[in-house]
Amino acid sequence: MKKIFLLLLLALVIFGAESEGEHCSDLSAFEKKVSLLNEEASKNPQITCRIVCDKKIYKEQKIAEAISFYKNSKEYGFVK
Repeated sequence: MKKIFLLLLLALVIFGAESEGEHCSDLSAFEKKVSLLNEEASKNPQITCRIVCDKKIYKEQKIAEAISFYKNSKEYGFVK
C-alpha cells in the first residue's frame, strides 16, 4: 500500500514539475492597443454609458430568448 502511495506521489511531483515550465508569463497578447482615439473615447461619458447600456440590452435579449425557448419547450411547464 505504501509503495502505491509513493508511486502516485512521485507521479504527481514529476507532473507538477513538468507543467511549471509550460506556464506563459508573456502577457503581451492581452495588452490593449493605446491610441489617442481610444483614450479620448474612454474619457467620453456618452460613449462609456452607451457601451454599458448596450451590454445590458444584449444580456436582456439573451435572457428573453432563453425564457421564450423554455416556454415553447414541451419538456418544461410554467405556472403563472
